[in-house]
Amino acid sequence: MALFDRYLAVDWSARNVPATGKDTIWIAEAHRQGGRLVLSASANPATRHAAMAEITATLRAARAAGERVMLGFDFVFGYPTGATQALTGAADWRALWALLASRIEDAPDNRSNRFALAAALNGELGPLGPAFWGHPHGQSVPGLAPTRPAHDYPHLRERRLAESRSGGAQPVWKLTGAGAVGSQTLLGIPRLQALRTDPTLGPDIAVWPFDTAFAADLSRPITLVEIYPSLLPLSPDAPNPRDRAQVEACVTRFAELDAADQLQTLLSAPPDLASADLAAVLAEEGWIAGIGHEALLRAPPAATPIAYLRDPAAIYAQSFATIAAEAELSQLPPALRPAAIRMIHACGMVDLAADIVGDASLPAAVRAALTAGAPILCDCEMVHSGVIARLLPAHTERLVTLNDPRVPDLAKALGTTRSAAALELWRDKLAGAIVLIGNAPTALFHLLDMLGQGAPRPAAIIAAPVGFVGAAESKALLVERAQGIPFITVLGRRGGSAITSAALNALAGAAQ
Repeated sequence: MALFDRYLAVDWSARNVPATGKDTIWIAEAHRQGGRLVLSASANPATRHAAMAEITATLRAARAAGERVMLGFDFVFGYPTGATQALTGAADWRALWALLASRIEDAPDNRSNRFALAAALNGELGPLGPAFWGHPHGQSVPGLAPTRPAHDYPHLRERRLAESRSGGAQPVWKLTGAGAVGSQTLLGIPRLQALRTDPTLGPDIAVWPFDTAFAADLSRPITLVEIYPSLLPLSPDAPNPRDRAQVEACVTRFAELDAADQLQTLLSAPPDLASADLAAVLAEEGWIAGIGHEALLRAPPAATPIAYLRDPAAIYAQSFATIAAEAELSQLPPALRPAAIRMIHACGMVDLAADIVGDASLPAAVRAALTAGAPILCDCEMVHSGVIARLLPAHTERLVTLNDPRVPDLAKALGTTRSAAALELWRDKLAGAIVLIGNAPTALFHLLDMLGQGAPRPAAIIAAPVGFVGAAESKALLVERAQGIPFITVLGRRGGSAITSAALNALAGAAQ
């Protein structure tokens, strides 16, 4: 069973002014609807305030509908071990979240104090700092260097354990420049803290992996997850901008893995994470979803079993119940309806019933012919193969002459097709036989010519040749010139070997 019903991924932004497009906020959303995954149109709100209003509304609607939500953000949920203790006096991620939420200023128009706050935190780190660095070009922020500090982070690690294993993620201390996530984190954690402390949504929210012990407890209906969209490869036809494409790839992949019962594995602790490191991750550092499970994140999902009806008896019962409910058979003689039902079943077209015509005496004629040991003459191998031998009396002959070596010369001599010429080899078998024509209109035309010229009369004709040239005309001529021979056919262009042999199978089965 899937862990979630709805998946959101957010590409966050630390812009200081409202903006849309490249390098701004993008929100992707996917949800299940009627057994399929639906990717909603991605949103591109101009401000963090507008983005959180939209996300909050989505969460409230999902909870009202009883849905479970996975919500991912592409900023860091924690800092390297030791920073939280130095800043708050407790090695607890909750303390740091509360601290940042109480001191960040992030106005509805995107103006913020993030650089001033980072400089203040540098001072509060005491001998462990400075750690934060980077500020806008041309500005000066006391306590905040424009470039990486000269020291090599001797007291605090520069990167969390997750970054050290990600192969590309930037350190959280970096506030500006390519790949920087520090500013997004200072502005993002307070927004998540507001969700956690919301009186209605808060009790439903778990922050992964802190509250959930990785994947040990995913019981709460909303799970906040730290994501790194660059872990996922993008297809060559991915939409622009890249930010949008990445979050859309995230929600699609999370949903695929969830449908394959693999998302819990993705959210579990890497098996090689040492116990001391695991404790640090769960206390204050956090983790990036997919780190340690990169092969699973990037590989095609395992195929999920397809749900379909497998019991043969149930399939037959449902098929014929559908035909009975949808096909209009009242215009046919009752004796022909079993054959018509089988013909419809062979092609899957209930409207075929309107084109089926025949003689009510056909079932009795077929039964009598089979009892008398009459042969079954087939115009092609497909018709021959479609006849179910176990429904026939023992030793019933089924004859196909189309591939007889004499046929090509006969066709040349008669100036006709091989299908038509092959019927000349039926002459000594025709009397009292059952004729099946399911392929070639020329075969039916030639049969009618032979009968018109005094050829022996078969006991029954089942003819449904198919095609665009001659098919409709040959079957209309059969109706006109049957000469009292019991028959069944399908008017118009439709027909085929399967329909023809299905009609005989129905009549032979009834004969048993």
